[in-house]
Amino acid sequence: MANISFGIFMLLLMAGMSVLLVRAAWLHWIDSDRAPDLVSPRSSNPAVIAGHERGVVALAGWLTFMTLGSLLTTFTATAPVGAGLFAASFLLLLMHFSIAWFNWPKLLVPPHRRRETGSIIEWWRHRRDLRIALRQAAERDALGQHSDPR
Repeated sequence: MANISFGIFMLLLMAGMSVLLVRAAWLHWIDSDRAPDLVSPRSSNPAVIAGHERGVVALAGWLTFMTLGSLLTTFTATAPVGAGLFAASFLLLLMHFSIAWFNWPKLLVPPHRRRETGSIIEWWRHRRDLRIALRQAAERDALGQHSDPR
C-alpha cells in the first residue's frame, strides 16, 4: 500500500510540475513580461541561462510526455502507448539541450528568440574574440606600443 501511495504522490507531483512548466512555456512563447526568469545555481553565464529559457517549450513537453507516459503505463491497460510517450519524452529532452546549445530546431523556439545564437556558439565567438584581442595586445607589446598608462 505504501508503494502505491508513493507512486500516486510522485505522479501528482510530476503533473503539478508539468502544469507549471507548460504555463512558463506559454508565457515565454507569447513574450509576456510575466514569464518567469530562469535562475541557475550552476551558471552565471547569461548565454547559458538564455539558452535554457529558449528551450523551455521542449522541457515542458519532456515533463508532460513523461508524466502522461508514466500515468498510462501504471494505471491503464495502454502500456505500449505509455511506453511510447515515455520514450518520446527523452527525444524532447535532447531537443531542449539542442535548443539551449545551438538554438535548433527553430520550430520549438519562441518566435521572438529565433534570431539568437546558441550558448555554445556564443562561447566559441567569445573565445575567438579573446584570442584576437590577446594576439593584438602581444603585437602592440612587441612593437613597444604599451597600452599600460604607467
